[in-house]
Amino acid sequence: MKLQLSRVQFFLILFIVETGVVFISFQTELINKGGRDSWIIFTVLTLVHFLQLLFYEKFHENFQLNTLFAFLYKFWWIILCICYIAYIDYTLATWGFPNTPTYLVISLIVLVSLYANLSQPETAVNIGVILIPLIVIFIIFILMSTFDLVWTNIFPIGTSTREQWIAGFQRGQTAYLGIELYFIFRVFVINNQIIKWKPLFIYQLIVGIFFIASVIGSQFYFSLEELKLIPEPIMYILKSEEVTFVKRLDIFFIYIWLTWSIVSITLIVLSIRIVHFSKKRKYPRFQIILLHLAFIILPLLLLKVNYINNIRDYLHYGYIPFSIVFPIIIVFMNRRRKQACSNESSSS
Repeated sequence: MKLQLSRVQFFLILFIVETGVVFISFQTELINKGGRDSWIIFTVLTLVHFLQLLFYEKFHENFQLNTLFAFLYKFWWIILCICYIAYIDYTLATWGFPNTPTYLVISLIVLVSLYANLSQPETAVNIGVILIPLIVIFIIFILMSTFDLVWTNIFPIGTSTREQWIAGFQRGQTAYLGIELYFIFRVFVINNQIIKWKPLFIYQLIVGIFFIASVIGSQFYFSLEELKLIPEPIMYILKSEEVTFVKRLDIFFIYIWLTWSIVSITLIVLSIRIVHFSKKRKYPRFQIILLHLAFIILPLLLLKVNYINNIRDYLHYGYIPFSIVFPIIIVFMNRRRKQACSNESSSS
């Protein structure tokens, strides 16, 4: 597949995929499980995530998927897209479009991805550029809430138990779902430029501050008891803000989040496309259309409150196998294979 990325485009893809759908809701699950020290727990997780990126960069050339792992990753990304689409529609019905037919909302979401993935791969990548000013606008609006924060909500520090640390660490992984796409898009960076630790650190610093600020802000704004009843704390914070030019700031942001989420899903589907069509296959356009038909039909089966809660409760379990365990196994296997081949060639 012909695709060239600058390092800025590469990091923008990772940022969009990681922050897209889950940004408005992961704070509640993290804080409910991690307790008052959730912001510290997530800070530690962010440091671990940086080490993970260093590992990815060092061994990305050894990440070559065989048939089994290609199937597993494609299956995981399909599950991720289905769950994300269902959650997006559920959230839109709750906050902005309660009377809009479900199938229509889902179809509009999926059609954007279908158009981008039937076009040149650059189309899916370039769509993400429109998010840059929207993200800046969002940050400005969220900063307006600083006057209403209760700074003492995070005290006393050090009260979370060992069990809360473990549970909070698990729930915090939701924020970094999709980081394994690093391997998929890394090979398309122009001239395969080396990405040293400083660019990785800057990227992780930006993402980390973005996420950690949302966790701390949620804890400052709501008490622990209130957060048990609030599934999307960022939306509630925006809803409480009053500005003269927008009647409901949360509705304005829901459009930004919807765009953000659609681009995130489009990029995940692009990764499926890259892996699936790394081998020559018949009728590629038909297969892409068929996949998107599944993305319209299957999320409709999950649009119940208990299913949405199950998505929140279990989706994070995919993080460890697909972003840590499998990459280590794949890298180790391919390094061993290359070493064996080099030994054979030298002996001959």
